[in-house]
Amino acid sequence: MNSKFTLIAVACALFFAGCSKDSFNERDAIDAQKELLNLKYQHELDLETLKQKGATALQDLINTAALNQLKLTDSLARLNAIAEKRKDYSVTVVDVVSNAPIADADVTVSAEGKVVTTKTNAQGVAQFSALLLYPTSPFLISKTGYAASQILVQNLTSGTAKLWNTTDLTNEITGTLYIDTNLTNNTPEKVGANVLVTASASIPSNPSGNYTVYFPAYTDANGSYSIKVPAAPNGYSLQFQQITADQKLYVNSTEDDAVHTFPGSLPRVTTIKTYFNVNQFNAPVPSVTNYYYFKITPDTHGKALYIPGYYYYYGYNQVFLSAISGKYQIEKIYTYNYNYNNGTYIDFNSYQYTPNSQVDVQMVDVAGNIIESAPKLYAIADANGKLINYNSPEGGSGYVHLKRDNNGALVAGAKGVILNANVYDQYSNLYSLNYTNNLNTASNTFSNNTYLSLNKGDKKVVNFYYGAGDSRVKQVY
Repeated sequence: MNSKFTLIAVACALFFAGCSKDSFNERDAIDAQKELLNLKYQHELDLETLKQKGATALQDLINTAALNQLKLTDSLARLNAIAEKRKDYSVTVVDVVSNAPIADADVTVSAEGKVVTTKTNAQGVAQFSALLLYPTSPFLISKTGYAASQILVQNLTSGTAKLWNTTDLTNEITGTLYIDTNLTNNTPEKVGANVLVTASASIPSNPSGNYTVYFPAYTDANGSYSIKVPAAPNGYSLQFQQITADQKLYVNSTEDDAVHTFPGSLPRVTTIKTYFNVNQFNAPVPSVTNYYYFKITPDTHGKALYIPGYYYYYGYNQVFLSAISGKYQIEKIYTYNYNYNNGTYIDFNSYQYTPNSQVDVQMVDVAGNIIESAPKLYAIADANGKLINYNSPEGGSGYVHLKRDNNGALVAGAKGVILNANVYDQYSNLYSLNYTNNLNTASNTFSNNTYLSLNKGDKKVVNFYYGAGDSRVKQVY
């Protein structure tokens, strides 16, 4: 059968070759042969390339498999290391005041990207198993009715985590705030309403940390406050709002005066805006000891002469009195030209008055609590219009005396009525206006503003005194 097929194939080939001799010549046969050779070469080239690629791919597979094996080995080593570092932890939570264990507190920590939470048992202990944590990893602790807290892993061996019960407000701090808005009296004033008072407690949260909690309250119209607080392990510190108020006080002068010494400026009572802070007493209290002075009617040029009352800086200008029915009346006066506080002297000759005239003199009560009925006083100008220094019939000496009429008799009411005086000679019923104490009074008492409130139900009464002030809007002298 194979022979028949071969003969038929050869015959067919001869037939086709004979039939197509004119269209397929020898050149064409050579070209066809070249094409066959080229095709065979290309097939072999492609086959070789394929073989090469296959070898490379196989090596890549081998290399990849080896790398994965290395990675797997490394990963297993890491997992083993991590497993070795995982530990069990226990967190003990207690009350910050009583140190009693706190049950059912939530304790939360983040480990390897996962949040783990558990509750404390009856002994106040929360247990964690096989956690990978760092020394600074925090356990967060919370419970309803308590201030939240935390403790670091590195502190677990040093102590317990502490929670503070903030709902049991059975402790109380109460008191009244006082302020010296009036230095002209001996009694501090109450601050009034709406002054903020804050009690703050520093609460230890763990062996190395703490936090601060504030409890505010406002004063009522009587300056009283009341703050309900829980018992605190370290007590409370009280803070007080700064107060701005007008303060009444005596001054020799203020920064508004061109001259700050007598008689360029006169002692007087004034009101100045002042800032107050508890336990801060930086605002000076002026020393005003000149309770009174004599003001002589202005001369022909309009200049008024002032003579200070008794004060050791001003010499011995002074007034003597006698007691009458529990009060006093002036008996005689001494007024000289002793120096003022600035080191100069009164130059009486620099004042010009109407010749041979009586010049009215007013006794000025700085505090307003010495004179009930003003005495009638005068000075005398000579023929040259200059004031005369002389001895009066009542025994006084100097420039100012009790006023007399043209007949030399004291005018009605000349001695006046004086409310206060110091004993000079009790046996002779002689008193004087020799005051040297300061017209201003201030206690400036420092108050401790830290108070313990350790036990449940503690009540503390804490009154605070602001004092004379921290600063003023203008300087006083």
